[in-house]
Amino acid sequence: MRIRDFAEKIRDIETESFFLFYALSRYRFNYFSAKQIEDYQRSKAAGVVRYAFNNSKFFRNYYSGYNLNDFKSLPFINKKIMMENLTDYNTLGFNREDILSFCLEVEKSRDFAKRFRGVDVGMSSGTSGNKGVEIVTPREEMYMKAAFLSRFDMPKNEKLNVAFILRVSAPAFSLNILGHKLTYVSQLASMELISNRLQSINPNILSAPPSMLKLIAKEVEEKRLKIKPKRLITYAEIIYPDVRDYLKSVFNCPLHEIYKCTEGPIAMTCKNEKLHINEDLVLVETFNADNSPTPSGAPCEKLIITDLHKRAQPIIRYHLNDIITISAKKCSCGSNFRVIEKIQGRSDDLFWGIKESREGMQFIFPDYISRAIITSSENIDEYQAIQNSPSDIVIRIDLKDKSKENLFESEKLVKNIENLFAEYGCRKPDVKILFEKPMQNERSNKLVRIQRNFEVKE
Repeated sequence: MRIRDFAEKIRDIETESFFLFYALSRYRFNYFSAKQIEDYQRSKAAGVVRYAFNNSKFFRNYYSGYNLNDFKSLPFINKKIMMENLTDYNTLGFNREDILSFCLEVEKSRDFAKRFRGVDVGMSSGTSGNKGVEIVTPREEMYMKAAFLSRFDMPKNEKLNVAFILRVSAPAFSLNILGHKLTYVSQLASMELISNRLQSINPNILSAPPSMLKLIAKEVEEKRLKIKPKRLITYAEIIYPDVRDYLKSVFNCPLHEIYKCTEGPIAMTCKNEKLHINEDLVLVETFNADNSPTPSGAPCEKLIITDLHKRAQPIIRYHLNDIITISAKKCSCGSNFRVIEKIQGRSDDLFWGIKESREGMQFIFPDYISRAIITSSENIDEYQAIQNSPSDIVIRIDLKDKSKENLFESEKLVKNIENLFAEYGCRKPDVKILFEKPMQNERSNKLVRIQRNFEVKE
């Protein structure tokens, strides 16, 4: 074994032990200074770059001519590049077609306990329909569970009894450690079956996408379900302020958020319910359109992540479509891990207007569309805005009291949208309002409140 390989093995010994990674992860979050975070990220990023270069044919070719010691100079990667080169990209020698065939077989059989050659392999279509694959070794599963347990604000003097609701499951989602357990409940089941399952589990931690938690909260409000979780956890979808307020009013307990995608465990909330970047798991870089760094307090136009420990499927300077704003303020919990002030959505879901004064188009953040809708009426229970062209918007409205549909001030909502476009210097769009439930994305089964159905060449 070469000296460099031996040194790398020593540095990565923490990922070989659940308890060691748990302890160190907890320590780093609570006590690392900004300088220590930077040094840790630099060392770990250099390690994954070397590993990828030495063990992946794709990365050897992709980084040809680049200085591996100059991390900031390395080119970006995205889902399209990764998926087109998956055979050469992964470091386990897996063939792309074998992986995809396995994933499709699992989707068809719904047997999510299956592993591919001893490794957890799952496929995510995402809301855009572009297939993504996540390859996770048992070692990677282990240290990830340790990291999340180390950060989670647990109910005092209780073992975790988690109900985990999602469209798909995976071996990585199973948990039975030291009396802590996690039980999977399929999001595709009927509401009656989900309620019955939750009643039998009687979880002290209830975790699900926000749209699913909202349906469960209504069951509790109507007294068809009697559970009293002490923590709520959301993931998979953006949680909007109105949904957050509603869930907290029904369950009267802390609400936490996990911001994870197939490419990395980006962030999770602390005891103060602030969303901290997992600085010792991923390196997050934010840029403007011209690749200049995005300052704190401003929404980024490019989100680039590097997984600091993953080896089977290296994620290095990977370009996500998400738009986030990193807070300029340190969290009152004391951690120096940066806080995500807001997740605006995906760049694919930016609305675009035609500029009034000159040629070209202007983007409009999804958050502003949401605000224009919810401020138009207090009778809106759920909504969805779909932009089919720069001048054509369809808004689905599901009212709390459907008997008052004829009293709904549609003109006010239309005016809010028109005024928003005008503030951006754009022509007024045609807005059509439909009184019906929002449609979940047919590929991901997620509720996407703000959605654009056309391509834009920026």
